[in-house]
Amino acid sequence: MGCTAMQNFQMIPLFPTQILQSLLQDAATLNPDLVAEVLQLRASRPGVNKTNVGGWHSPPDLQFVQLPAMQRFVSEINERLSGWAEQYFQLPTPLDPTLWQIELWANCNERGHFNKAHDHFRSGIIASGFYYVRCGGDDVGGETVFINQQSCPLNISLNVPLRTSEYQVTPVDGTLYIFPSWLGHRVLPYRGDMTRISLAFNAHHPALNVFKQGDKPRFKTLKKLLGRADFIKGRN
Repeated sequence: MGCTAMQNFQMIPLFPTQILQSLLQDAATLNPDLVAEVLQLRASRPGVNKTNVGGWHSPPDLQFVQLPAMQRFVSEINERLSGWAEQYFQLPTPLDPTLWQIELWANCNERGHFNKAHDHFRSGIIASGFYYVRCGGDDVGGETVFINQQSCPLNISLNVPLRTSEYQVTPVDGTLYIFPSWLGHRVLPYRGDMTRISLAFNAHHPALNVFKQGDKPRFKTLKKLLGRADFIKGRN
């Protein structure tokens, strides 16, 4: 393209993604209790390795653990999930918020820990979210960075980087985010001294079935877990 042609062009950014941001009103009283419960769980349960580089990532079953603050947090999610979905989809009727199913896990990070770029898209998972319980202070890193996968999907390799657009979220205690499960994101290295704690979840709604070719439905397994006594009573 010659210089003359370059004098008469424009770049058109397309298609925003709807992300719900919500501040929990009772965060000041809820979060200290969540911190205590998450640290209790970390001391008694082994973590799993997912996208986390360092830190403790709990199994994704905390929605079943019968601890009071954890259950209070779970009760906050469904109405917000329905509010997000009504902005994102052309729904013929409002969603029943009681039909959401979630899988919930905790993240504990120490200095230098981070999460690699990933998304949560699996069959049955329509939405994902995270909640900042204890960010560790101001200017200590741990920002979540949303990635524009319309420009560069996570599952391709390039020998030169694209000029991809990103959106960085500054962690604030008590703030909840909900977004489509296929939206890529990563978490930058944490630089604080106290344990950084967040909760994250995936969500399914029967009116919003989504399927990934060749993938097994994620929430079929969770339905089976509902009948297990140890999950009904909670595993502490």
